[in-house]
Amino acid sequence: MRKTLIIASLIPALYAGAGIAAETKQTASSPAQEQAVQKHAAATPADAELGRQINEIVAKSAAQLGAKVEAQVNNGDVVLNGTAPNQDVVSRIAEEVARVPGVKSVRSQVNLLPAG
Repeated sequence: MRKTLIIASLIPALYAGAGIAAETKQTASSPAQEQAVQKHAAATPADAELGRQINEIVAKSAAQLGAKVEAQVNNGDVVLNGTAPNQDVVSRIAEEVARVPGVKSVRSQVNLLPAG
């Protein structure tokens, strides 16, 4: 009988603990949301200026080479997005971006247009 009383007295506490855990899960953000917040928070005024310079270069080169590309900068790391007619165009744009002082790395997520 004593064991029954102890277990019975613990049941309300267990339910209360489960409710708190459920509330905590609802307020916690997903890992993807946390990474997005961290990326945004990591951007600096220097990145904004570097991004402006790089996007001017990218826009000019892309227009001359028949591509539509833009750049995003985060702590000197550049990601190129958009479309280009072929890989040579992407490589040329990436090489120009890599020469800009302050650029640490260049990564391309540019999609190639279908031939034709």
